[in-house]
Amino acid sequence: MKTYLYLGEKQWADAWVNGGRIPIKPASNYLSDERVGVMTPDENLIHTGEVPLPSLRQYGFDLSGRDITLSNNKVITHNPDGSTTVTKVPDLTNGSYYKEDGLILSFCNHLSPDTAHRFEKVICVEIADIRETKKEIDKQLGIIGEMKKCTYTGDHQRNHFLKFQDDAWQDEFRIFWLSQRGETWVTVSPGTAKIIWTLE
Repeated sequence: MKTYLYLGEKQWADAWVNGGRIPIKPASNYLSDERVGVMTPDENLIHTGEVPLPSLRQYGFDLSGRDITLSNNKVITHNPDGSTTVTKVPDLTNGSYYKEDGLILSFCNHLSPDTAHRFEKVICVEIADIRETKKEIDKQLGIIGEMKKCTYTGDHQRNHFLKFQDDAWQDEFRIFWLSQRGETWVTVSPGTAKIIWTLE
């Protein structure tokens, strides 16, 4: 499995190639009002359920939290003409809607200068063994991270590995450590990566 890391400064590749300290930032660091480069408006959002939970506000339910279930609810509206209208509220089984932060390292599954330009990066390294790199960082953080390819969806559901379809060009491979820490520095070993592309 080939894993690539695009970097914004050429000197940042040195630690990955020759060994050294690298920063790991919280997911919330990549939260933005607009979807630009690595920034997204739905980073660190956990959203599951048959329907978007914010859509239930129209029925008087302002929901956030985990494992929320609604069943057989109705809203009765009294109309000016004296009649009533009964509206069924959509059912929801174990829905969730909340923010969850943690430390992330984001990589890419493909090598492409076009992708580098969209990321606004100037150099790319190929990680020699992403599993070994994760183990090395897990040990330093004292946390077992989760690692896998991101998938992309057109619906409302989100988690740390499920992102909106407009981000699919990123073809992201992510390591996530559930943690409330701010930016954290760890050390990677020499030979963790090699340079395979740089902007001339």
